[in-house]
Amino acid sequence: MAEKTAVLDGGAAEHRPGGKAAPIEEDVVDVCVIEDDPAQRALLLQRLLRQQYSVVQAEDGRAGLEQIRRHRPRVVICDLMMPELDGLTLCKTVRSDPALDGTYLVVVTAFGSRDCKNRALNAGADDYLIKPYDIEELTARLRNGLRFSRLQERLQRAALTDGLTGLWNHGQLRHLLDNEFARTRRYGGVISLLMIDLDHFKAINDTYGHEMGNRVLKATARHLAHTVRDIDTVARYGGEEFTVICPQTSLEEAVQLAERIRQTLPHHARVPEHPHLIVNASLGVVSTTDPRVTSVSDLINLADQALYAAKRQGRNQVVGSDHLTDGPPEVGVQVEDVDRLQKQVVKLSMQAKELCLQSVWALVQALEARDRYTACHSRNVTFYCNALAEAAGWPESLRVAGANAAMLHDLGKIGVPDQILQKPGRLTPQEATVLRQVPLMTCKILEPLRIFGTEILIIRHLRERYDGAGYPDGLAGTNIPIGARLLAVAEAFDALTSDRVHRAHCTIDAAVAEIRSDASQHFDPQFTELLARVIEEHQDAWQAQIDRSHAELQTAPANAK
Repeated sequence: MAEKTAVLDGGAAEHRPGGKAAPIEEDVVDVCVIEDDPAQRALLLQRLLRQQYSVVQAEDGRAGLEQIRRHRPRVVICDLMMPELDGLTLCKTVRSDPALDGTYLVVVTAFGSRDCKNRALNAGADDYLIKPYDIEELTARLRNGLRFSRLQERLQRAALTDGLTGLWNHGQLRHLLDNEFARTRRYGGVISLLMIDLDHFKAINDTYGHEMGNRVLKATARHLAHTVRDIDTVARYGGEEFTVICPQTSLEEAVQLAERIRQTLPHHARVPEHPHLIVNASLGVVSTTDPRVTSVSDLINLADQALYAAKRQGRNQVVGSDHLTDGPPEVGVQVEDVDRLQKQVVKLSMQAKELCLQSVWALVQALEARDRYTACHSRNVTFYCNALAEAAGWPESLRVAGANAAMLHDLGKIGVPDQILQKPGRLTPQEATVLRQVPLMTCKILEPLRIFGTEILIIRHLRERYDGAGYPDGLAGTNIPIGARLLAVAEAFDALTSDRVHRAHCTIDAAVAEIRSDASQHFDPQFTELLARVIEEHQDAWQAQIDRSHAELQTAPANAK
């Protein structure tokens, strides 16, 4: 007799990323009891079922091995002396099968000799219990076995899934795609593959930080998993790229699915705290009915080519492989020459941005004729931003954008009347409102220069407050772009440690204390503490920067102060 007694464990059929079956076998159960004594087997089954374990049973070794291979139980409790197949042979057989690696084997026997115990453990048993055993002790050892087996399952799942999104990872994607491709070649049918790439994702990381970028990736993964059919498989291909395997799906049907994903992604892959952050994607689609597909590599490469065709055609669109140019490239086209030229164009673009930045910086320096403090302030804030961003471990692209924003953020002062800039006393509410508009005026000046898109966003939100009471959009907490939060702390520090026409500067310690007192209300507490730590480690350099600015202002003409 080999009978499935009960399956009471609701976790036996786990949910698989992307909507299909779990990476662990669907019919997995907790315990397989192999015992030729009917009375002992019934007693043990009754106890296990009472504790809500899922159980299968067998009365001999051969039937028990069939149950193990069929149900993949987490723990096997087997007698040593059994008809058809003894316990030692069963242990060796289980251990020789890689598919059963995680099975925890508990041998129970009436033989208590050391030699018998060693033979069982050497055959692959994980635990050994002598009859008559205490049922409490057996169930305690069973719990240990279940913990071990579930740990193995978690490790297996971690090896197959992407840690951030919970989708299949690249390795498992290739394994599943290989299996599906082989099945269609053997039995017929068709597979389609979608390659999905989020548009301008680097700008999201540069503007809002990598943590916000991760949230966008997770929101995208959730949307893809909910949008595809149960038979489809979603995986993270790498970075901001995702794939969908669509079995028994024609190219036309796959393009329709891709178009549905493209249209719904901006509405559903949202980060609630950033309603203005819109996520778009380009998609490439290919099917095994394409005559150019003779292998899995061909399938992936054609999907990739279709994806980049969508990128070249303006992004946020779907391109099927049937719209790719058929046949070999024209004679004389050298891929390495194209790559080299592309790198040169990127280099020229960066040089153009640097030249543009230098020209705009010249305009900032021209403000010295009206307000000497502006030039010192911009240089100081750039210095402080660089130091803080480096200490925070920001990537180079975000550090550069933050430094550029610090350098340019006061450019809008060109539109502030002299009587406000140079007023010796406190400003009226109306005058303060004019000064508060400086970041927005700066953004308006820089708006035609699209190469400063990230810098413009940082400057725009410089006057937001961490508690949400700021300007212009009332953003709060981490909804404020990360660059703006850091720039706000650096700018406040320089304002406090610099002489103004209406007040003298304060010391470094006093400035840090004042900013700390306003943390969680005006400033990001994380960057407030980062400021304190960096100053503590490099106070001499920061004091030297302050002293140089004071010296410059001391020697400036009176009408420029």
